[in-house]
Amino acid sequence: LQFLYFIGAFQTKKRRMPSQKKSSTKKAKGVSKSSRSGLVFPVSRVGGSLRKGRYAKRVSTPAAVFLTAVMEYCTKELLTLSAKTAHKNKKQHNIKPRHICLAVREDEDLSQLLSQVTISGGGVMGGVHGAMLKKKKESSGEAKPKKAKKEKKSKKTSSKKSPSKKASPKK
Repeated sequence: LQFLYFIGAFQTKKRRMPSQKKSSTKKAKGVSKSSRSGLVFPVSRVGGSLRKGRYAKRVSTPAAVFLTAVMEYCTKELLTLSAKTAHKNKKQHNIKPRHICLAVREDEDLSQLLSQVTISGGGVMGGVHGAMLKKKKESSGEAKPKKAKKEKKSKKTSSKKSPSKKASPKK
């Protein structure tokens, strides 16, 4: 018993008797910076990252709010475009890396922002480069027999539609 009394003497926490009531003054709950600024992303966490990153000696709260708002806007824009791409391709409700890649490459601003980024599982954009198309048109001199066939077909079709009009040969 003396040992228990000895341990109890070092306790600094004040105990309240069961008959005593709590004080009537209640502390107001704190409001987060995210809810004050109307954002979903955590402002405090971004601000802490800015401070821990040692980007500057001092970092203000509005700087953290602004950076958080920019991050949230970019994310919302990317997800919106990706959802539209997913719905357009096979009416899917799931956003896959391919949809994100297509959405990024189709949007001018996001494409410039993420030009050096490789999206894993995203694939590549389809299409033929413009320089390749020009070369095919220039080398079309070898494909004259194909044009001749087309001209013959166009004469036949034009004669069926209107017999009085003659189709002029293309040069």
